[in-house]
Amino acid sequence: MVKLSKDEIVMTDHLMAEAVKSAQKLLDRQQKRGLFFTNDGIFGDPAWELLLALYIASDERHCVKKTDLYSGLSVSPSIASRWLKVFLDQDYIEICDNHGPDHVRLTQSAKSACTDYLHSMVD
Repeated sequence: MVKLSKDEIVMTDHLMAEAVKSAQKLLDRQQKRGLFFTNDGIFGDPAWELLLALYIASDERHCVKKTDLYSGLSVSPSIASRWLKVFLDQDYIEICDNHGPDHVRLTQSAKSACTDYLHSMVD
């Protein structure tokens, strides 16, 4: 196991906080479209919205209850649930065994991919 210095930990925490801010901005922008377009379903991207919400939740807590995750989304719980099954099959999420099957978290590889993507968007 690699041990990080105090400066490296602070930098890592700062980079993660910036990535989470970027994810929150993207999610807010996506959800705001509904204010301007009456049929937001044709412009929606439920998988991306769900992935961003999972990424944001992963910064706040290790595991997230599915119903808590659904409450902040503009997509229906049934659609979100179907996407979670796809995410599970594709190893983007995993079930939190210590919390039961109704709690999930991003896998480390999915979290890293999201972080890398969000950092690539920074000017």
